[in-house]
Amino acid sequence: MISKEKYQYYNFSSNRSVTKAKKIFEQRIEDANYIYKKHKGNFVSRVCFLCGENDFTKLQKFHGTYEITKCNVCASESVNPVPCEEALKDYYNNGKCNLLLDQLLKARYKKESDFIMDDRVKVVLELIAGMNKVEINLLEIGCSSGTFLSKLKHFIGKRFPDRKVFLAGIDIDANAIQSKVDKDLELTASNAEAYVKSAAGRYDIILHFELIEHLADPYTFMTSLYSLLKTDGVMFFSTPNADGLEILASGYNDFRLLAHSIFPPMHLNAFSVSNIGHFAMRSGFKVVEVTTPGRLDIDMLSLCENELDDGLKRVSDLDDNTKGLVQYLVSFLRGSSHMRCILRKKSEVTRG
Repeated sequence: MISKEKYQYYNFSSNRSVTKAKKIFEQRIEDANYIYKKHKGNFVSRVCFLCGENDFTKLQKFHGTYEITKCNVCASESVNPVPCEEALKDYYNNGKCNLLLDQLLKARYKKESDFIMDDRVKVVLELIAGMNKVEINLLEIGCSSGTFLSKLKHFIGKRFPDRKVFLAGIDIDANAIQSKVDKDLELTASNAEAYVKSAAGRYDIILHFELIEHLADPYTFMTSLYSLLKTDGVMFFSTPNADGLEILASGYNDFRLLAHSIFPPMHLNAFSVSNIGHFAMRSGFKVVEVTTPGRLDIDMLSLCENELDDGLKRVSDLDDNTKGLVQYLVSFLRGSSHMRCILRKKSEVTRG
């Protein structure tokens, strides 16, 4: 008998309304153009974010502005040159689209049940259960005001009443840190590269969600997290999957309900199930698991206003039960546009 829950069809409205998605998309493009016009003279060329080589082919520009390149060695796509630090600070502190997204995320956190947040909590609880330790130190990078950590603390207390799980977080947004939602959390205004100077080797688990694709130098970021972890420590993070069905179906210059893996000045690096393993090993990690648990690809295709492949257009003709089954198959085959990665720190002896 087929489990209705296992093959449930999720509507995009469970994430945000189409009206809100359009408003955020339009504001993102407006903000992207503003940053480009103001800061383009100070953009910085870089080597490939994934393999470190410096051999590229230029692709179509992002909406006629930002340069997009494909590495001729590892085939990874990225924004190059990238916005300078000043431009990124301008974008994240003054971009109107970020205010719209913040309002959306705060509303999501207030829900008793949200499948994205609930899935993240479940994975963390499984990681804790697999550790033969009474005391565990956990760090979230990009924690904002600690809303996810606070929710996580509640579930840890229920499931592991006899364990001591110390929860900490860092974020570059000092205002968010100062307005933390839970006094029991240790939150620090810092980036990972600076924080490692005072906390090397402290953590058993590190989390970061939808963050690494935003960074101008994700390799240095990952090596900093390597140093923050204890021996055999684990990292759990999520990022868009550039090999995902919905991302492949419509490009970065098309209308988007959710941001493409390439979407400057926000998304600068296109990670995928094809390249994440190489990046993990280069950064000093072993791959434990890479999955694509996304549940919205099929509905986004059904709602898509762009020109699609003839076969993909037929998705909208399916009934909801069949759509749910197709989405399950897409995720099972690691073809969803949302990627979840669990990595383990290699020992210094085996790192190379």
